[in-house]
Amino acid sequence: MSRTVLRYFFDFLDEQEKWLNSMAKCGYRLKKCGIMTYTFDECKPNEYEYAIEFVGDRAYSKAKDYRRYLEDMGFRTFTKNINWNLSYGKIRWRPYAKGMGHISTSPGGFNKELLILEKKKDGKPFELYTDVSDKLNAYKSVKRTYVWAVLMMIGLSAITFIPNVSSLSPAMTWVLRAVILFFSILFVIPMVKYFSLVNQLKEESKTFD
Repeated sequence: MSRTVLRYFFDFLDEQEKWLNSMAKCGYRLKKCGIMTYTFDECKPNEYEYAIEFVGDRAYSKAKDYRRYLEDMGFRTFTKNINWNLSYGKIRWRPYAKGMGHISTSPGGFNKELLILEKKKDGKPFELYTDVSDKLNAYKSVKRTYVWAVLMMIGLSAITFIPNVSSLSPAMTWVLRAVILFFSILFVIPMVKYFSLVNQLKEESKTFD
């Protein structure tokens, strides 16, 4: 029997991973995921476990090759978005990415910024990074993504203060500002979290040097 759940995670990495593992613990195995939906099949409790990796900073070809490599290693994989954009056939610039990863297309790497990995639970830790420097680089990319999200929120808010830009009434303009502020806070919280994690990992890397 399948079950579909509507969810969106502003902390798209750690919190989403914890939630998927909590669902698996209750006997639900991920079947597919959409923009804001997750469909599960029933399974034995604690039979599967999940890990999530951010690949939105990579070129689509490299992310695709990496996904194929993980599947060859025996992992079941799903792609997942970090935004709500529903457009099709357009090019997007990703300011947080590197190299060719700056350009994202749909179809292509757009709305496929995350890889969800599934494996059968075998008692061994499900860790994607065993090296501190690799983990540090991964969290730096995530941190950079949140920084850009917050900057874009600030930019949107600043536009509302420019005279004659919007046709909204003063009251609706303040409502819009409140909405932008609300979403800004939701992005700031994980941004601060990943800043802290990056600083912790930097200290750990110094210990191993």
